[in-house]
Amino acid sequence: MMNSQSVFKKTILNLLCVFLLCGCASVHLDLLDIDPPLCLNDPAPMRVLEVKHFQDSVKAHFGFFGLVTWKQPPLKKVFEEQLDEYGGNGIININIKSKFSPVDILLGLPFFPLWFPCTYNVEGDVVIIQSSL
Repeated sequence: MMNSQSVFKKTILNLLCVFLLCGCASVHLDLLDIDPPLCLNDPAPMRVLEVKHFQDSVKAHFGFFGLVTWKQPPLKKVFEEQLDEYGGNGIININIKSKFSPVDILLGLPFFPLWFPCTYNVEGDVVIIQSSL
């Protein structure tokens, strides 16, 4: 017969395993699907005029320990808005970082593991691609 201390240890070990397995949530960014072109780094053979550096944050929603994506972050929308706002024809030096803000934790804790939000910080440089060298 199992005593309460043994049950407690098993529960803690199971929870630890679940938390270690979390983090499977993934975000998909298709750079080929967006026109004008986007680039994760500085394109060496192109002459570009940097118009503006931008930073934005967007939310994504995941569930079942990150195995299910309820809502992808609207990255394409962010890039299109930046291009329209600053009049560029490309974006370079794209950097996307995920973080769990205090609000994400407070909102997600009651519904974990069925649903939890994540904030993504998106930054890059809006450029005008002038010509090839």
